[in-house]
Amino acid sequence: MTQFREGLQAVAEAVAASADDLNRLDGQAGDGDLGVTMRTASAIVLELLPGLEGRSLPDHLRECGLALARGAPSTAGTLVASGLLRAANQAQANTDKPPSVMLALLLAAAINGIADRGKAEVGSRTMLDALEPARAAAERSAAEGESLERALVRAAEAADEGARATASMQAVHGRAGWLAERAAGHEDAGARLVAIALGAAADAATRTEPARTGAPHRGSSDDE
Repeated sequence: MTQFREGLQAVAEAVAASADDLNRLDGQAGDGDLGVTMRTASAIVLELLPGLEGRSLPDHLRECGLALARGAPSTAGTLVASGLLRAANQAQANTDKPPSVMLALLLAAAINGIADRGKAEVGSRTMLDALEPARAAAERSAAEGESLERALVRAAEAADEGARATASMQAVHGRAGWLAERAAGHEDAGARLVAIALGAAADAATRTEPARTGAPHRGSSDDE
């Protein structure tokens, strides 16, 4: 659990540090407050971690999900909470799985929870467009018998590519759906959030320099 706790802490810190960039991306076609919400969510997780020492993986996921549902009850906060809670159930049912297999299962569960809660699907320019390629990469890594560290790196790289790809997708949900033309050419902020989180988790697992996947992509369309 030590490795997971360190990864969760790294994710919370990286997300908080990226709050301004997430606000900027969200402001292209959203309310421009995703970073504000995620800074709050990160603070909640960091405050919660000391009290979870010695607890199981399902407990960590469940308690974080419940805390975010209470303390960051925005659309994004609710979606992340739903993903964590669904992942907690999956972790509880698969405690004997190898770490890389567990990663793929947790990502799949999070996708289902977020899709059910947000009524979204892959290809509609949401965080699912980073999560799904990450899940597929983790599943391939697990099938090849790779370590958790390698699975995380591959998942983070796939999430980054998925986030970049949202710049050319048509938004259909939320405010971005109403302002689809304004959103065109810009990454989806939720997808970039996923890439930041997985990039930080991979960095923590491998003890490397911060990965490129953690930095929001700034294309020519953002240089305004």
